[in-house]
Amino acid sequence: MRSWHRLWVRVRAMFRQMKPQNITALGFLSYIVLGVAALSLPFAHTGDVSLVDNLFTVTSAVSTTGLATVSTGDGYTFFGQLTILLLFQVGALGYMTLSSFVLLARKSKLPPGREKLMAAQFTLPKEFQIAVFLKQVIVFSLVIETLGAAILYVEFRAAGVSDAWWHAVFHSVSAFCTAGFSLNNDSLEAYRGNVAVNVTIAVLCYCGGLGFIVLVDAWRRVTRKGYRMTITSRLILLITAALLIVLTPVFTAIDPHIAYLPPSERWLAAAFQVMTAGTTAGFNTVPISQLGASTLFLITLLMVVGASPSGTGGGVKTTTVTALFAMCVSTLRGQRVPTLWGSEIPTERLHVAVSSMSLYVATLLLGIFCVGLTQGDITLGLFFECASALGTVGLSMGDTGNLTTGSKLVVIGLMFMGRIGPLTAGYAFVARRETLQLAQAQADLA
Repeated sequence: MRSWHRLWVRVRAMFRQMKPQNITALGFLSYIVLGVAALSLPFAHTGDVSLVDNLFTVTSAVSTTGLATVSTGDGYTFFGQLTILLLFQVGALGYMTLSSFVLLARKSKLPPGREKLMAAQFTLPKEFQIAVFLKQVIVFSLVIETLGAAILYVEFRAAGVSDAWWHAVFHSVSAFCTAGFSLNNDSLEAYRGNVAVNVTIAVLCYCGGLGFIVLVDAWRRVTRKGYRMTITSRLILLITAALLIVLTPVFTAIDPHIAYLPPSERWLAAAFQVMTAGTTAGFNTVPISQLGASTLFLITLLMVVGASPSGTGGGVKTTTVTALFAMCVSTLRGQRVPTLWGSEIPTERLHVAVSSMSLYVATLLLGIFCVGLTQGDITLGLFFECASALGTVGLSMGDTGNLTTGSKLVVIGLMFMGRIGPLTAGYAFVARRETLQLAQAQADLA
């Protein structure tokens, strides 16, 4: 007993000395290990599934990506599907969120060290209290997913889907977590003209992709008289709405496949593809491989930009791109200090934005290079696959099933890097503890 106690004391001391970024990465790695062990059980799958394919599926679930080399609906049993659901649920919320929520249920407040870890994970504005925020995150998640499942159940049952309740729950959680996993082999193509399903999935994806900061901020705006939303939330809502309003008619006009759809489905399909790429959700109502080159280019850009900070989506984040845009505009205007809505953007936040974009692009290019080596060729489909993996999107032109074992391992690495973020990975391997204050500078920017 004493030896076990000493080991436990040493492990706790080691974790206390680790940087938050290291703990975050190890937490997701532990989920992956446990997930692979669960999916490798004989009653978790319906046929022979290799260890690499299980690793691919688990990493895709934990990173809320949605790429799959094995059909989720046909290749895994109910136990396997439930395991996948739990993985993208905890992957979206983060293991630190769940463990901290358990601590809050037992105590009135979090230890100081735990509060710093959570602040680093969520990059919260200073006016947010971490303990209150965590409780709101859990409550909002459960309420939104439950409402979404109820609406989807009605629609799936009317469509004659077997086990409509399970399909409703699975797709609701997957949508809110922007995971993109579907029990259907063609994602949501069968519901392309179903307004209720499209709108419900879109609302769930936007709730997850906008980020928990925006959800909490919007709730305070509604429930507190005179409360003013933070500039971060207002900026995120503006960018999200602008992308949807501007790109929906563009997709309708330039894509030949969407243009040939019936008028009642055309605009709905275009808006859904803009939504699914912008929130990094990964669902699709039209075959991605049949879209035009220009449409695929715009979707790739949306996947790189990604969703918003402190949410379930991936990408380089909308606020990072906004900061870079503001810096370019200020340079053209001859301004020494970039401004956004009349407020100066601190230099350290610009450093974070430039570093985030640089590391993201470098990681993407390295991933494409490695996939090209293992596949023997670099095609548009493989380029798209890599961008989708790093952005934790899950959209594919159909190349996922054709990946070699080496390419699968590269894509697994991209999905993992996309979940923790290239900048976070850089802090974990390079930065000293004193420099972690720079990571916190993402609070109102990234």
